[in-house]
Amino acid sequence: MGKHIEIKHKIQNINRKSTFNEMLEDSMLNEKEKEMLRLYYLDNKPINFIADELGYSEAGIKKMHKRALKKIESLL
Repeated sequence: MGKHIEIKHKIQNINRKSTFNEMLEDSMLNEKEKEMLRLYYLDNKPINFIADELGYSEAGIKKMHKRALKKIESLL
């Protein structure tokens, strides 16, 4: 299993919304990355919705997601 998939599973196992938001605030993520992760993990929005919402292509959101996971890996 890829490293980013392991991180994704750890994020999905966070039980409380407040814990997730605290993790994001403690991270080195920019506001777009934080919003993208909130939409994806908390609001369960699909990549195409997030891309439209944030003004990126779907491929751009996928790359942003992978980079963001690497940035928050140490917080999990």
